Amino acid sequence: MANLQNPTVLIIGAGSMGLVTGYHLSLAGAQVTFLVRPKRAEELKSPQFLYRLNTQDIHEFKSYSYYTDPSSILSSTYDYILITIDGKSLQSEEGEGLFKIVGVFLGARDWFLEKSGLPNGQVTSAGLGMVAYSGKTANLPIYPPADPQLVKKVDMAYVDSMGNCFLLEDHVTSISTSFPKLYNACAVSNCVVWSPEQTALTIFPMFAVFIGLELLGWPKTKDIDTQSEVWKLTIAAAREVQMLNVCGESGTQTAKATSEDTFFQTFVYLEEKLRPLDFQAFNRFHHGGKVVEQDRMHIDRCFSQGLTEGKPVTALKVLLQRLHRRD
Repeated sequence: MANLQNPTVLIIGAGSMGLVTGYHLSLAGAQVTFLVRPKRAEELKSPQFLYRLNTQDIHEFKSYSYYTDPSSILSSTYDYILITIDGKSLQSEEGEGLFKIVGVFLGARDWFLEKSGLPNGQVTSAGLGMVAYSGKTANLPIYPPADPQLVKKVDMAYVDSMGNCFLLEDHVTSISTSFPKLYNACAVSNCVVWSPEQTALTIFPMFAVFIGLELLGWPKTKDIDTQSEVWKLTIAAAREVQMLNVCGESGTQTAKATSEDTFFQTFVYLEEKLRPLDFQAFNRFHHGGKVVEQDRMHIDRCFSQGLTEGKPVTALKVLLQRLHRRD
């Protein structure tokens, strides 16, 4: 049971998700500790500055501790442990060695359950509902009134205008009850609880859409030809993902209503809602580069799962073949 009077949180990784989440948890009164690589530890010696683009506020974050040696945490206990490194790195040999030391996780649930043998009640999954990136290393265009010169000076820039800033899957009742109470005590961000089916239906089809956008050269949303052969193939593949069992009955119903215009309108909305961030520029940087291997791992698993379930995944197969030929 988490100690909400003096909660302790270990965060594995201090990239965009780890740093922003750690900042909000520290505002909520948590004692935040990061486990990071030595290079990142050098950076954490100095206070971290976060630029909230949608309000043009800069926040200093320095109330944390950090370790570089996983064995250093063995003498401590934590109310929550969050894994925030990308899935591809996590499932590497080094990542597997890490989870054997840590033991309890938040994230990559099915893989952890399989590898660790931990009981269901200790493992859940979560993700960010906001967009965050390194201001110093990612040279992304932004719109006024955000200041591009300030972005280059801060450690992390983020946009949380969508609400639903931290998304927690409802696998474990005790965590789904206690963690949002902790996170929401920060009073400037929010944690919401989604069913696993809602999470899958919202996120998994996007991996197919990102492949289509990559094949199209990451165009601005207004420049997408919704009647083009590539876009039609992309949306057909996204519908196939929506019909996977993991998306539940609502996924099947959503697939029936999904058209070439559905995701186009979604991106129109996101592009406007996430200003002053350039949403498609971020997608090119993030999904077309930084986490591209993780995204492809996810979509490959969607394809394999479709075959296992005997579902039609013809469009997804063709989309993946085109991507591999291009590579």
